[in-house]
Amino acid sequence: MVVTASRIDRDGGDLPVVSIRVPAEYVIFLLEVETATRSEDERARELQQAYAAIIARVKGASGMTLEAGDAWSSSPIETVAVKEIIHPDDEDELRSEIDLVLTVAVRAGDTFDSIRARTEQFVSQIPQTGRVEIVMGDTQFMGVDDPKKHRETLLRQIAADTDLLQSLFGRTSTGPASISLNGLEGRVKSRPVGPLELEIYIDYSLSLVQAPRN
Repeated sequence: MVVTASRIDRDGGDLPVVSIRVPAEYVIFLLEVETATRSEDERARELQQAYAAIIARVKGASGMTLEAGDAWSSSPIETVAVKEIIHPDDEDELRSEIDLVLTVAVRAGDTFDSIRARTEQFVSQIPQTGRVEIVMGDTQFMGVDDPKKHRETLLRQIAADTDLLQSLFGRTSTGPASISLNGLEGRVKSRPVGPLELEIYIDYSLSLVQAPRN
């Protein structure tokens, strides 16, 4: 899976001309499962046991899914052998770790604080072996399950906006003007505009073309 959710931050940047806002349907948390046990073989054994415990816990939970990998690319746990994802820590070769992606569904009435607190509690209750630690990253991502389901709503709003522009600026001193739209064939995108709110949009450009003089 390639993660297409949006990183949560406080800077929304420039907003598209036409967009809609929708509630997030899930939040992605990044987990590092790590151990500093001296023996490399023992570190691998501890991580294998921890990995199995995490998988069992997630499978027994409602509204959670687990993949192996990082924020940019991950794979279903069913397709990955644990030995393939154990790697040395970037800063300490005597530590070994596994990177995991935990996706948590947003419940009715959730706030960002409540969903993070629920996830932290869930992670803290996973049995750990030896010197294993499970660390939740500070960066989260959020998204909707199927952004393209909002495509028709977006296109209708863009069409309404275009009609308004045509009625306001459709005539110039040289005659009727036309409106040119480009990029509407692009995919539906999302970005955060609130703690659990996404802006859904399509990158497109609009230009008003003045009629040529005769």
